[in-house]
Amino acid sequence: MKKKNWYRGLSLADDQYIAEAHPSRIIKPQRNKIFISFVAACACLAMIVSSLWLFIPFNTTLPDVSRYADSEYYGLIQKLNVLTFEQPKYKNNAATLWAAIKNAGMNKATDNAPESTTGEANGTGNYKEITDNQVEGIIEADRIKRSDTHIYYLDDDVLRIYSIDKENTAEIGSYTLYDGAKNYYLNQWEFYLSSDCKTVTVVTQYYKKNRNNSNRYVNLISLDVSDPSNIVKKDEFNITGDYMSSRMVNGSILLLTEFVIEKNELDFKDESTYLPQINEGNGSHSIPASGIVSPDNLNTPRYTVVMKLDANTLDLKGTAAYLSYSEDVYVSENHVFLTHVFADKKENKDGTITRNSMTEISCLTYGGDSFESKGSVTVRGYVKDQWSMDEYEGILRVFTTTNATTIREQYHENGTVSSNNLQTATGQSNASLYCIDLSTFEIMASVIDFAPPREEIQSVRFDKETAYVCTSIERSDPVFFFDLSDLNNITYKDTGTIEGFSTSLINLGNGYLLGIGSGGSWSSFKVEVYEETENGVRSVCSYELENTKYSTEYKSYYVDRQNQFVGVGVVEQIYYTSDKYSKYILLHFDGYELVELVNVPLNGDPANMRGVYIDGYMYMFGSGEFKVEKIFD
Repeated sequence: MKKKNWYRGLSLADDQYIAEAHPSRIIKPQRNKIFISFVAACACLAMIVSSLWLFIPFNTTLPDVSRYADSEYYGLIQKLNVLTFEQPKYKNNAATLWAAIKNAGMNKATDNAPESTTGEANGTGNYKEITDNQVEGIIEADRIKRSDTHIYYLDDDVLRIYSIDKENTAEIGSYTLYDGAKNYYLNQWEFYLSSDCKTVTVVTQYYKKNRNNSNRYVNLISLDVSDPSNIVKKDEFNITGDYMSSRMVNGSILLLTEFVIEKNELDFKDESTYLPQINEGNGSHSIPASGIVSPDNLNTPRYTVVMKLDANTLDLKGTAAYLSYSEDVYVSENHVFLTHVFADKKENKDGTITRNSMTEISCLTYGGDSFESKGSVTVRGYVKDQWSMDEYEGILRVFTTTNATTIREQYHENGTVSSNNLQTATGQSNASLYCIDLSTFEIMASVIDFAPPREEIQSVRFDKETAYVCTSIERSDPVFFFDLSDLNNITYKDTGTIEGFSTSLINLGNGYLLGIGSGGSWSSFKVEVYEETENGVRSVCSYELENTKYSTEYKSYYVDRQNQFVGVGVVEQIYYTSDKYSKYILLHFDGYELVELVNVPLNGDPANMRGVYIDGYMYMFGSGEFKVEKIFD
């Protein structure tokens, strides 16, 4: 308080007293000069450091990895070193800063721009297959399986077992897989039921709370379900990465995963940052170098990993890892086919570059205890999904979406190439068919660009010597029918333009094809039946719901060819409101029309809903509830 009063008193002093003060009595502190000199020196030093920071050239030389020459993974390390090294876009920090200022100005100028418009009682009944598998006898994991006495449904992390008893159906046992666990679990849940109905093997995906890719895991859990009221955990298997797909065949599980190398975490001293880690219950180890295949055209730091495990014990029998391969995997009776997409560049006379998308398809045999590479072939275009590939009598048939893009690349002073122009390039797409002889891996027949210009493949279904293909552009599609009985004379015909497009095609039997997809608007749901005619493919009938969303996951549909049934979960949104209603629908094709047999509310995401028809009753399962509807007496 005294200091405050003194300051106020000083502020009231008479100016005359100040003027009369003798200059010789005023002591001028020398430290001001010293301080000013110090500040000036610091400013000069800051300018020098700033100049060095701004104008020292960025390093454009690959890191030296020769110290890892003794590693069994050295060849792989050399390739990854090149693949993951990113050349700086600008030559120094001054150029980087100037580009940021320039871009900020451009962004400010466009802030107000308009948006672009562009068993028995103990659970050991007889196994009954429900899933509509792509290849007969090659079983795919699903959220639902059944015996002749029980239905098994995986309600996310809860396995529920129900009796099959018409209106008296009840849940008789359950098992929570991750109750109280401290990890994040993705919405990826599938399982297998053993042929003796005593074992359930759950396949799921989780990651630890730091969310690093190196801490993402695919988890297999084996459960003893011989007594549904007392389910017991048996075995467990883990591998780092993400779940892609799996199959069960001849007592073995083929597990397919993806492992992505994070560039900002890559450390060649730590194998877990660039190699998938397997844990069979006795600690983690890297996938062996002998099982890694890396093609010459590497374009992404990502593995597709194929493993073979004993279905009863989860013991690992064999592994193979393909670097730069994508997630499109097809499993036939004897082979696993993996796809690797890359760009083939061609320089044009006007200085532009044309990029054609290409796909290398590699073939593995899995009949023995280890995988054996059989060969590979390269085709133009990219493969949409597993249904676009099919092996029949030693021939691999593949439908691709071909795509050519013309770009103009901009080169910088430091030798790097700008990729900004790639975003403004326009492409030309179409659809093609390739038939590959698996004894020589040579293309023996093809049909190039059979669709209208700019069409892309939406769905494919093979049926022995025939194939159906749906292509689309915007809101219309043709469905093509291919006769593949004579590869020297492949013929095809189509429906012409039909409103909407099919994301899944289903061979319904009796000469009919069923398409599930979108109708006249993006918010509509449409089911359509087609049949082949002498001159083309015609639409027989359709069922359509407006303002309705559906799942594009094929395994979420129930397909009963014997009774001509198709079941699907949907979500209806009430127009002009935010109200949404999820429900399950069962349709019956009577030879003339699609007749709605069931339309009941059911909780959950349509992708997770499942249904099965048994002896006159439809059993439907959603999130935390099930419904049973009587269809026929």
